[in-house]
Amino acid sequence: MPHQHTEHHPVPAFSRRELMQRAAVLGLVSLPLLRGAALAQSTPPAATPSVPLPATRTASDYKLSLAGLPAVAIPTDVSARKGNKAAWPLLTGVSIAQVEIPEGTWRAPHYHTNTSELAVIVQGSAKAGLQTPGQEWMELEMGAGDCVYFPLGWPHWLRNTGSSVLHTYFNYGHEQPATVEVPG
Repeated sequence: MPHQHTEHHPVPAFSRRELMQRAAVLGLVSLPLLRGAALAQSTPPAATPSVPLPATRTASDYKLSLAGLPAVAIPTDVSARKGNKAAWPLLTGVSIAQVEIPEGTWRAPHYHTNTSELAVIVQGSAKAGLQTPGQEWMELEMGAGDCVYFPLGWPHWLRNTGSSVLHTYFNYGHEQPATVEVPG
């Protein structure tokens, strides 16, 4: 019987901040995949962007500081800094929002008509709710490092269940997400 050699490699240690940054980047990079295999299969391999980018781009055009954007109030005292086409004209097919939900409040029920959403919990704890097309509500307990996927058109909400501000990133598969608030 041949001897099998198993190598053990040390696992790199990441700080909590590095781990959260990597999760947020992974979520944003994965968004085009969430748009569905049908889209990928129907796009010709030699497809070019529908809007050509100007040749005069500089390195700074590819960076956006969400912290430098003004916070926008959304229902129930939640603040969001939105990295969408309006704030970052270079974007095509993706966007992101840095969202802070105060203790004891929530991002009220809403849905998106043109994109799915991938929410990443950076700091704090939460409960996420999403409603299926069959009108069934599902709820999930969330903590730092957890992600939740909200499919296109599904009503959803996120409630802060912790004792401090909930810090999250919402990632979208569209450069200008369209949001519809659900009356409650």
